[in-house]
Amino acid sequence: MKITRTLTSAAALAAAAALGFAASAVAEPAAINGTFAVKGGDDGAVVTAASSCNPVVNGCTANLTSTVGWTSVATFTNGKWNFTVTKPDGIVCDNGSYAPVRIAYSVDAATMTGTITADSNGDCPGGQITQVPFQLTKIG
Repeated sequence: MKITRTLTSAAALAAAAALGFAASAVAEPAAINGTFAVKGGDDGAVVTAASSCNPVVNGCTANLTSTVGWTSVATFTNGKWNFTVTKPDGIVCDNGSYAPVRIAYSVDAATMTGTITADSNGDCPGGQITQVPFQLTKIG
């Protein structure tokens, strides 16, 4: 009986240790701080990001500035950094007028990959919604 109790205790300790390692293996979400090259969407653009959240939790924000002229505030929600950019004259409508394009970015905090969704429907009759993948690569 003592052997059974010892094996049961050892199994319980091993399970607790495994849970402890599993919990520590799940890293806290990364703050989006530094300078990043953009691949996809605004290829060639560089984005500088600054967040003061530590640890990163839902609702955390970061200020973003790009080398192509836009600024935005990213908000962390459920493992992703999300932000929008509006390009005032981003599309030419069928009637020749210009209309703004709203671009929504969603970036996975762990991989720094995500999707860009551009929406011109609200400001240009017959506008379109497009979605493309992109990646941020830390360069500084």
